[in-house]
Amino acid sequence: MGITTKRSGTPVKFDAEKAAKVIGGFVPGAILRRTDQGISSTGQAFASYSQSYRERLAAMSEDQKIDLRLTGGLMNSIKVRDKRITSQGVEVVIAPDTGASPQVSPRNGKAHRTGKQGPAHNVLGYWIHHGTSTTPARPFMGLTPDQEAELNRLLGKAKVFG
Repeated sequence: MGITTKRSGTPVKFDAEKAAKVIGGFVPGAILRRTDQGISSTGQAFASYSQSYRERLAAMSEDQKIDLRLTGGLMNSIKVRDKRITSQGVEVVIAPDTGASPQVSPRNGKAHRTGKQGPAHNVLGYWIHHGTSTTPARPFMGLTPDQEAELNRLLGKAKVFG
């Protein structure tokens, strides 16, 4: 048994360029603001740092707030990386870059850049987001339901459908 549909009226138009602009303008900042507050993309507080890592931060006179910003390199690299517009819709890729930040260690009560590079930001971001065998996952890429609702409100305000 088949299904018959009948179309009437004017099809809804979708402005993919406008949608990509709204998404690219909102999502990176939303990720950074939420992460700075210690909140994951699930809406929950990030898993706490280990005692040894908190001691290392204290030895460098660094804030122990869980905001994933010891050097700032990873978070500062989150930007729109690609935009694809097809007949099916729009895809906006937002991700960290492939650059790396210097490693830091305590010296004289301050954070000292060692001269060695850490892992690439995109790799470090993957490890932080998904966790490793020694660290818990701290999912930061993506939007909370509240942030998704705000994005949908902005898309509506921009009149991407119409």
